[in-house]
Amino acid sequence: MGKIKRIILTVLVLIGLALSIELCVVYYNANFIVDARPSICAISESIDCDSVAKTAYSQFFGIPLSLWGVFFYLFVLFMTYVDKIRKAKFLSFLNVFKNQSSYIFCVGLISFIISMILGCISVKKINSICVFCFMTYFIDLLITLVSKNWGNGLFYEVKQSIQDFVDAIKVKRYAFWFILIVLFAFAFLSYTTVSNILTPQIAKKKEMLSAFSEYSNLVDGNIMGPKDANVIIHEFMDFNCGGCFLANLYLHRIINEFENVKVIQHNVPLDKTCNHNMKFDGHKNSCLKTSYALAAAKQNRYWEMSDILFAENPETEKEIIEKARLVDFDIKKLKEDAHSAEIKEEIKKSIEFADSKNVDGTPTFYIGIRRILGTTSYPAFKQIVIEQGGKEKINHD
Repeated sequence: MGKIKRIILTVLVLIGLALSIELCVVYYNANFIVDARPSICAISESIDCDSVAKTAYSQFFGIPLSLWGVFFYLFVLFMTYVDKIRKAKFLSFLNVFKNQSSYIFCVGLISFIISMILGCISVKKINSICVFCFMTYFIDLLITLVSKNWGNGLFYEVKQSIQDFVDAIKVKRYAFWFILIVLFAFAFLSYTTVSNILTPQIAKKKEMLSAFSEYSNLVDGNIMGPKDANVIIHEFMDFNCGGCFLANLYLHRIINEFENVKVIQHNVPLDKTCNHNMKFDGHKNSCLKTSYALAAAKQNRYWEMSDILFAENPETEKEIIEKARLVDFDIKKLKEDAHSAEIKEEIKKSIEFADSKNVDGTPTFYIGIRRILGTTSYPAFKQIVIEQGGKEKINHD
Protein backbone atom coordinates (compact mmCIF):
# COMPACT_ATOMS: atom_id res chain seq x y z
CA MET A 1 0.00 0.00 0.00
CA GLY A 2 1.33 3.42 -0.94
CA LYS A 3 2.24 5.98 1.71
CA ILE A 4 -0.32 8.58 0.61
CA LYS A 5 -3.15 6.03 0.52
CA ARG A 6 -2.17 4.75 3.97
CA ILE A 7 -2.19 8.26 5.45
CA ILE A 8 -5.56 9.14 3.91
CA LEU A 9 -7.13 5.89 5.10
CA THR A 10 -5.72 6.39 8.59
CA VAL A 11 -7.20 9.89 8.83
CA LEU A 12 -10.60 8.69 7.55
CA VAL A 13 -10.61 5.74 9.93
CA LEU A 14 -9.76 7.90 12.96
CA ILE A 15 -12.56 10.35 12.09
CA GLY A 16 -15.02 7.47 11.58
CA LEU A 17 -13.89 5.82 14.80
CA ALA A 18 -14.35 9.04 16.78
CA LEU A 19 -17.86 9.49 15.34
CA SER A 20 -18.77 5.86 16.09
CA ILE A 21 -17.58 6.14 19.68
CA GLU A 22 -19.65 9.31 20.10
CA LEU A 23 -22.64 7.47 18.62
CA CYS A 24 -22.08 4.68 21.17
CA VAL A 25 -22.34 7.30 23.90
CA VAL A 26 -25.49 8.73 22.32
CA TYR A 27 -26.99 5.22 22.07
CA TYR A 28 -26.13 4.40 25.69
CA ASN A 29 -27.59 7.63 27.05
CA ALA A 30 -30.73 7.31 24.91
CA ASN A 31 -31.48 3.71 25.87
CA PHE A 32 -29.95 3.12 29.30
CA ILE A 33 -30.03 6.47 31.11
CA VAL A 34 -33.40 7.71 32.29
CA ASP A 35 -33.91 11.44 31.70
CA ALA A 36 -30.51 11.77 30.01
CA ARG A 37 -29.71 15.18 28.61
CA PRO A 38 -30.18 15.55 24.84
CA SER A 39 -27.05 14.89 22.81
CA ILE A 40 -25.30 17.57 20.80
CA CYS A 41 -26.92 16.30 17.60
CA ALA A 42 -30.48 16.42 18.94
CA ILE A 43 -31.11 19.59 16.98
CA SER A 44 -34.76 19.40 15.99
CA GLU A 45 -37.62 16.97 15.46
CA SER A 46 -36.31 15.98 12.03
CA ILE A 47 -32.62 16.02 12.98
CA ASP A 48 -32.27 14.02 16.17
CA CYS A 49 -29.65 11.35 16.86
CA ASP A 50 -31.32 10.46 20.17
CA SER A 51 -34.65 9.60 18.55
CA VAL A 52 -32.96 7.45 15.90
CA ALA A 53 -30.93 5.66 18.60
CA LYS A 54 -34.12 4.68 20.41
CA THR A 55 -35.61 2.87 17.43
CA ALA A 56 -35.40 -0.82 16.55
CA TYR A 57 -33.38 0.18 13.47
CA SER A 58 -30.40 1.26 15.57
CA GLN A 59 -29.24 -2.34 16.06
CA PHE A 60 -28.40 -5.46 14.09
CA PHE A 61 -28.41 -8.91 15.69
CA GLY A 62 -28.73 -7.27 19.09
CA ILE A 63 -25.59 -5.15 18.60
CA PRO A 64 -25.90 -1.35 18.34
CA LEU A 65 -25.01 -0.12 14.85
CA SER A 66 -22.60 2.34 16.43
CA LEU A 67 -20.67 -0.60 17.89
CA TRP A 68 -20.67 -2.33 14.51
CA GLY A 69 -19.15 0.91 13.24
CA VAL A 70 -16.36 0.70 15.80
CA PHE A 71 -15.63 -2.88 14.71
CA PHE A 72 -15.59 -1.81 11.06
CA TYR A 73 -13.15 1.06 11.52
CA LEU A 74 -10.85 -1.03 13.72
CA PHE A 75 -10.81 -3.71 11.03
CA VAL A 76 -9.97 -1.15 8.33
CA LEU A 77 -7.23 0.31 10.55
CA PHE A 78 -5.83 -3.17 11.11
CA MET A 79 -5.87 -3.92 7.37
CA THR A 80 -4.23 -0.59 6.62
CA TYR A 81 -1.18 -1.61 8.63
CA VAL A 82 -1.30 -5.40 8.38
CA ASP A 83 1.72 -5.44 6.04
CA LYS A 84 3.71 -3.71 8.81
CA ILE A 85 2.29 -5.78 11.67
CA ARG A 86 3.00 -9.18 10.09
CA LYS A 87 6.74 -8.47 9.96
CA ALA A 88 6.89 -9.59 13.60
CA LYS A 89 7.95 -13.26 13.67
CA PHE A 90 5.12 -14.39 15.98
CA LEU A 91 2.57 -12.75 13.65
CA SER A 92 3.75 -14.43 10.48
CA PHE A 93 0.34 -16.13 10.15
CA LEU A 94 -0.99 -12.73 9.03
CA ASN A 95 0.75 -13.34 5.71
CA VAL A 96 -2.57 -14.84 4.65
CA PHE A 97 -3.74 -11.24 4.09
CA LYS A 98 -2.08 -10.69 0.72
CA ASN A 99 -4.12 -7.83 -0.76
CA GLN A 100 -5.09 -5.46 2.03
CA SER A 101 -6.51 -2.75 -0.25
CA SER A 102 -8.88 -5.27 -1.81
CA TYR A 103 -10.23 -6.32 1.57
CA ILE A 104 -10.70 -2.71 2.67
CA PHE A 105 -12.53 -1.96 -0.56
CA CYS A 106 -14.90 -4.93 -0.08
CA VAL A 107 -15.83 -4.18 3.53
CA GLY A 108 -16.05 -0.48 2.69
CA LEU A 109 -18.40 -1.18 -0.20
CA ILE A 110 -20.60 -3.43 1.95
CA SER A 111 -20.64 -0.81 4.71
CA PHE A 112 -21.59 1.95 2.27
CA ILE A 113 -24.44 -0.10 0.78
CA ILE A 114 -25.77 -0.78 4.28
CA SER A 115 -25.35 2.93 5.04
CA MET A 116 -27.52 3.88 2.07
CA ILE A 117 -30.22 1.47 3.24
CA LEU A 118 -30.08 2.94 6.75
CA GLY A 119 -30.23 6.45 5.30
CA CYS A 120 -33.41 5.59 3.42
CA ILE A 121 -34.92 4.09 6.57
CA SER A 122 -34.12 7.28 8.51
CA VAL A 123 -35.76 9.51 5.93
CA LYS A 124 -38.73 7.35 4.90
CA LYS A 125 -39.49 5.25 7.97
CA ILE A 126 -38.18 7.03 11.06
CA ASN A 127 -38.74 10.54 9.69
CA SER A 128 -35.72 11.75 11.58
CA ILE A 129 -32.03 11.69 10.68
CA CYS A 130 -28.87 11.29 12.70
CA VAL A 131 -26.26 13.80 11.54
CA PHE A 132 -23.33 11.83 12.96
CA CYS A 133 -24.62 8.68 11.27
CA PHE A 134 -24.76 10.40 7.90
CA MET A 135 -21.22 11.67 8.45
CA THR A 136 -20.03 8.08 8.90
CA TYR A 137 -21.88 7.11 5.71
CA PHE A 138 -19.79 9.68 3.85
CA ILE A 139 -16.62 8.41 5.53
CA ASP A 140 -17.48 4.87 4.41
CA LEU A 141 -17.85 6.06 0.83
CA LEU A 142 -14.48 7.83 0.93
CA ILE A 143 -12.77 4.74 2.39
CA THR A 144 -14.21 2.65 -0.45
CA LEU A 145 -13.07 5.13 -3.11
CA VAL A 146 -9.58 5.61 -1.64
CA SER A 147 -8.92 1.87 -1.28
CA LYS A 148 -9.97 1.16 -4.88
CA ASN A 149 -7.18 0.45 -7.38
CA TRP A 150 -8.57 2.42 -10.28
CA GLY A 151 -6.17 0.85 -12.74
CA ASN A 152 -8.06 -2.44 -12.55
CA GLY A 153 -11.63 -3.44 -13.35
CA LEU A 154 -14.63 -2.31 -11.31
CA PHE A 155 -14.93 -5.58 -9.40
CA TYR A 156 -11.28 -6.56 -9.38
CA GLU A 157 -10.99 -6.22 -5.60
CA VAL A 158 -14.08 -8.36 -5.02
CA LYS A 159 -12.73 -11.16 -7.23
CA GLN A 160 -9.30 -10.88 -5.62
CA SER A 161 -10.75 -11.08 -2.10
CA ILE A 162 -12.85 -14.13 -2.94
CA GLN A 163 -9.85 -15.88 -4.52
CA ASP A 164 -7.67 -15.12 -1.48
CA PHE A 165 -10.36 -16.48 0.83
CA VAL A 166 -10.68 -19.70 -1.18
CA ASP A 167 -6.89 -20.14 -1.17
CA ALA A 168 -6.72 -19.50 2.59
CA ILE A 169 -9.31 -22.08 3.66
CA LYS A 170 -7.47 -24.72 1.65
CA VAL A 171 -4.90 -24.58 4.44
CA LYS A 172 -6.19 -26.68 7.34
CA ARG A 173 -5.18 -24.37 10.17
CA TYR A 174 -6.83 -21.36 8.52
CA ALA A 175 -9.96 -23.39 7.78
CA PHE A 176 -10.04 -24.52 11.42
CA TRP A 177 -9.75 -20.99 12.79
CA PHE A 178 -12.30 -19.69 10.30
CA ILE A 179 -14.86 -22.31 11.39
CA LEU A 180 -14.10 -21.57 15.05
CA ILE A 181 -14.60 -17.83 14.56
CA VAL A 182 -17.86 -18.39 12.65
CA LEU A 183 -19.20 -20.65 15.41
CA PHE A 184 -18.23 -18.14 18.10
CA ALA A 185 -19.81 -15.28 16.14
CA PHE A 186 -22.99 -17.30 15.64
CA ALA A 187 -23.22 -18.14 19.35
CA PHE A 188 -22.48 -14.56 20.44
CA LEU A 189 -24.91 -12.94 18.01
CA SER A 190 -27.60 -15.47 18.94
CA TYR A 191 -27.13 -14.51 22.58
CA THR A 192 -27.27 -10.76 21.95
CA THR A 193 -30.31 -11.16 19.69
CA VAL A 194 -32.28 -13.27 22.16
CA SER A 195 -31.20 -11.63 25.41
CA ASN A 196 -31.50 -7.99 24.21
CA ILE A 197 -28.77 -7.22 26.71
CA LEU A 198 -27.54 -4.34 24.55
CA THR A 199 -30.92 -3.40 23.09
CA PRO A 200 -33.44 -2.48 25.81
CA GLN A 201 -35.57 -0.73 23.18
CA ILE A 202 -36.10 -4.08 21.43
CA ALA A 203 -37.05 -5.75 24.70
CA LYS A 204 -39.54 -2.94 25.30
CA LYS A 205 -40.93 -3.31 21.79
CA LYS A 206 -41.43 -7.07 22.26
CA GLU A 207 -43.17 -6.44 25.58
CA MET A 208 -45.51 -3.87 24.09
CA LEU A 209 -46.32 -5.89 20.98
CA SER A 210 -46.96 -8.95 23.13
CA ALA A 211 -49.45 -6.98 25.22
CA PHE A 212 -51.15 -5.62 22.10
CA SER A 213 -51.45 -9.07 20.51
CA GLU A 214 -53.73 -10.25 23.32
CA TYR A 215 -56.64 -8.27 21.92
CA SER A 216 -55.59 -7.43 18.35
CA ASN A 217 -58.54 -9.41 16.95
CA LEU A 218 -61.03 -7.69 19.25
CA VAL A 219 -60.53 -4.04 18.39
CA ASP A 220 -62.18 -1.61 16.03
CA GLY A 221 -61.25 2.00 16.52
CA ASN A 222 -62.05 2.99 20.11
CA ILE A 223 -64.12 -0.19 20.61
CA MET A 224 -62.67 -3.31 22.21
CA GLY A 225 -64.45 -6.63 22.51
CA PRO A 226 -66.69 -8.93 20.43
CA LYS A 227 -68.77 -7.12 17.81
CA ASP A 228 -71.93 -8.99 18.86
CA ALA A 229 -71.48 -8.31 22.59
CA ASN A 230 -74.78 -7.44 24.28
CA VAL A 231 -73.23 -5.77 27.34
CA ILE A 232 -71.57 -2.46 26.53
CA ILE A 233 -69.32 -0.47 28.83
CA HIS A 234 -69.06 3.20 27.91
CA GLU A 235 -66.02 4.77 29.52
CA PHE A 236 -65.48 8.53 29.57
CA MET A 237 -61.82 9.13 30.27
CA ASP A 238 -58.78 11.40 30.17
CA PHE A 239 -55.25 10.17 29.49
CA ASN A 240 -53.81 12.21 32.35
CA CYS A 241 -56.33 10.92 34.88
CA GLY A 242 -54.88 8.57 37.53
CA GLY A 243 -58.19 6.77 38.00
CA CYS A 244 -58.44 6.29 34.24
CA PHE A 245 -55.09 4.51 34.24
CA LEU A 246 -56.47 2.01 36.75
CA ALA A 247 -59.73 1.78 34.81
CA ASN A 248 -57.78 0.92 31.67
CA LEU A 249 -56.32 -2.10 33.45
CA TYR A 250 -59.79 -3.11 34.64
CA LEU A 251 -61.23 -2.94 31.14
CA HIS A 252 -58.54 -5.16 29.66
CA ARG A 253 -59.22 -7.74 32.34
CA ILE A 254 -62.94 -7.56 31.68
CA ILE A 255 -62.47 -8.21 27.96
CA ASN A 256 -60.17 -11.12 28.79
CA GLU A 257 -62.60 -12.66 31.30
CA PHE A 258 -66.01 -12.06 29.70
CA GLU A 259 -67.38 -13.40 26.43
CA ASN A 260 -70.21 -10.94 25.74
CA VAL A 261 -68.82 -7.58 26.86
CA LYS A 262 -67.32 -4.80 24.81
CA VAL A 263 -65.87 -1.43 25.76
CA ILE A 264 -66.33 1.89 24.00
CA GLN A 265 -63.83 4.48 25.15
CA HIS A 266 -64.88 8.14 24.88
CA ASN A 267 -62.24 10.84 25.19
CA VAL A 268 -62.98 13.74 27.53
CA PRO A 269 -59.66 15.61 27.86
CA LEU A 270 -59.79 17.83 30.92
CA ASP A 271 -57.64 20.42 29.20
CA LYS A 272 -58.94 23.84 28.22
CA THR A 273 -56.87 23.71 25.03
CA CYS A 274 -59.70 21.74 23.40
CA ASN A 275 -62.39 21.40 26.07
CA HIS A 276 -64.74 24.39 26.20
CA ASN A 277 -66.02 23.31 29.62
CA MET A 278 -62.66 23.85 31.30
CA LYS A 279 -62.23 27.21 33.04
CA PHE A 280 -58.69 26.47 34.19
CA ASP A 281 -55.64 24.72 32.70
CA GLY A 282 -56.55 21.26 33.99
CA HIS A 283 -54.56 18.29 32.71
CA LYS A 284 -51.67 19.58 30.61
CA ASN A 285 -51.35 17.99 27.17
CA SER A 286 -54.48 15.87 27.54
CA CYS A 287 -55.77 17.29 24.27
CA LEU A 288 -52.47 16.42 22.58
CA LYS A 289 -52.61 12.83 23.84
CA THR A 290 -56.22 12.49 22.79
CA SER A 291 -55.33 13.76 19.32
CA TYR A 292 -52.67 11.06 18.96
CA ALA A 293 -54.97 8.33 20.25
CA LEU A 294 -57.62 9.24 17.69
CA ALA A 295 -54.95 9.56 15.00
CA ALA A 296 -53.79 6.05 15.87
CA ALA A 297 -57.35 4.87 15.29
CA LYS A 298 -56.84 5.84 11.64
CA GLN A 299 -54.30 3.02 11.57
CA ASN A 300 -56.67 0.80 13.59
CA ARG A 301 -54.25 0.99 16.51
CA TYR A 302 -56.21 3.15 18.93
CA TRP A 303 -55.87 0.75 21.86
CA GLU A 304 -52.14 0.35 21.30
CA MET A 305 -51.73 4.11 21.54
CA SER A 306 -54.08 4.18 24.51
CA ASP A 307 -51.86 1.68 26.32
CA ILE A 308 -48.74 3.64 25.40
CA LEU A 309 -50.22 6.88 26.73
CA PHE A 310 -51.29 5.27 30.00
CA ALA A 311 -48.36 2.95 30.65
CA GLU A 312 -45.51 5.14 29.35
CA ASN A 313 -47.06 8.52 30.24
CA PRO A 314 -45.18 10.56 27.62
CA GLU A 315 -45.25 14.23 28.58
CA THR A 316 -44.45 15.85 25.24
CA GLU A 317 -45.26 15.30 21.58
CA LYS A 318 -41.67 14.24 20.96
CA GLU A 319 -41.97 11.51 23.59
CA ILE A 320 -45.26 10.31 22.10
CA ILE A 321 -43.60 10.07 18.69
CA GLU A 322 -40.65 8.15 20.14
CA LYS A 323 -42.94 5.59 21.77
CA ALA A 324 -45.04 5.24 18.61
CA ARG A 325 -41.94 4.89 16.45
CA LEU A 326 -40.73 2.03 18.64
CA VAL A 327 -43.75 -0.10 17.73
CA ASP A 328 -43.75 0.80 14.03
CA PHE A 329 -46.54 3.33 13.65
CA ASP A 330 -46.64 5.21 10.38
CA ILE A 331 -45.19 8.34 11.98
CA LYS A 332 -45.79 10.72 9.11
CA LYS A 333 -49.46 9.79 8.87
CA LEU A 334 -49.82 9.76 12.65
CA LYS A 335 -48.54 13.32 12.99
CA GLU A 336 -50.61 14.62 10.08
CA ASP A 337 -53.79 13.04 11.42
CA ALA A 338 -53.15 14.19 15.00
CA HIS A 339 -53.06 17.81 13.86
CA SER A 340 -55.88 17.57 11.35
CA ALA A 341 -59.19 19.42 11.51
CA GLU A 342 -60.95 16.07 11.38
CA ILE A 343 -59.41 14.94 14.68
CA LYS A 344 -60.23 18.27 16.32
CA GLU A 345 -63.85 17.79 15.26
CA GLU A 346 -63.85 14.24 16.68
CA ILE A 347 -62.64 15.53 20.03
CA LYS A 348 -65.30 18.23 20.01
CA LYS A 349 -68.05 15.69 19.29
CA SER A 350 -66.74 13.34 21.99
CA ILE A 351 -66.88 16.15 24.56
CA GLU A 352 -70.38 17.12 23.43
CA PHE A 353 -71.49 13.48 23.77
CA ALA A 354 -70.08 13.43 27.30
CA ASP A 355 -72.03 16.62 28.06
CA SER A 356 -75.22 14.95 26.84
CA LYS A 357 -74.59 12.14 29.34
CA ASN A 358 -73.97 14.63 32.16
CA VAL A 359 -70.38 13.50 32.55
CA ASP A 360 -68.66 15.87 34.95
CA GLY A 361 -65.57 13.87 35.89
CA THR A 362 -63.31 11.06 34.77
CA PRO A 363 -63.45 8.18 34.73
CA THR A 364 -67.21 7.81 34.35
CA PHE A 365 -68.76 4.51 33.25
CA TYR A 366 -72.13 3.52 31.90
CA ILE A 367 -72.60 -0.24 32.17
CA GLY A 368 -76.08 -1.10 31.01
CA ILE A 369 -78.31 1.09 33.14
CA ARG A 370 -75.67 1.67 35.81
CA ARG A 371 -73.68 4.88 36.04
CA ILE A 372 -70.40 4.76 37.95
CA LEU A 373 -68.27 7.80 38.76
CA GLY A 374 -64.63 7.11 39.63
CA THR A 375 -63.00 3.77 40.27
CA THR A 376 -63.75 1.06 42.77
CA SER A 377 -62.11 -2.28 43.48
CA TYR A 378 -61.88 -4.69 40.58
CA PRO A 379 -64.10 -7.35 42.25
CA ALA A 380 -66.80 -4.72 42.79
CA PHE A 381 -66.46 -3.48 39.20
CA LYS A 382 -66.62 -7.04 37.90
CA GLN A 383 -69.73 -7.76 39.94
CA ILE A 384 -71.52 -4.81 38.36
CA VAL A 385 -70.66 -6.19 34.91
CA ILE A 386 -72.13 -9.55 35.93
CA GLU A 387 -75.28 -7.88 37.29
CA GLN A 388 -75.75 -6.13 33.95
CA GLY A 389 -75.63 -9.42 32.04
CA GLY A 390 -71.91 -10.10 31.61
CA LYS A 391 -71.09 -13.80 31.11
CA GLU A 392 -67.68 -15.01 32.23
CA LYS A 393 -65.66 -17.24 29.93
CA ILE A 394 -65.44 -20.83 31.09
CA ASN A 395 -61.66 -20.69 30.88
CA HIS A 396 -59.72 -17.45 31.02
CA ASP A 397 -56.22 -16.46 32.08
